[in-house]
Amino acid sequence: MKKLFDETFPYGEHDRRRTQWYQLEDEDHLGFLFAPPEEYGVSFLVPSDYAPLAGLLAQAVAQSHQDPENQHVTETHWVFYTNRRDGDAIGDQVRFTIMLREKGGRFDCDIHYSDFLFASAYDEIAAIRNTILDRLGE
Repeated sequence: MKKLFDETFPYGEHDRRRTQWYQLEDEDHLGFLFAPPEEYGVSFLVPSDYAPLAGLLAQAVAQSHQDPENQHVTETHWVFYTNRRDGDAIGDQVRFTIMLREKGGRFDCDIHYSDFLFASAYDEIAAIRNTILDRLGE
């Protein structure tokens, strides 16, 4: 995983928000998530044990908590880009991205994915999200 950017901005006198962007790389061994592309360029999300992915993201969160830059931050965002891109119904490319937010000690997770994955693998997307949130809640 490669850290791309790390920025902290004041949004108010007592409101400092930090955002960190990462690129998940082939060395992170996440290829298990997706089957090889098929005839029309789409590939299915493969049901898996998502604990290795959740552990990788939890490590990034733990490292950022130890960083002195984290002092007095009221809200933190982590954006994890992958190399996976899917076409959607109107021809746009959608990058599979996992986004985390911590505010007041509570984590939220969103995953950006294509309409194809929404239609074909929504339950797996929910399983990924829940696995990540369970790991961060430990």
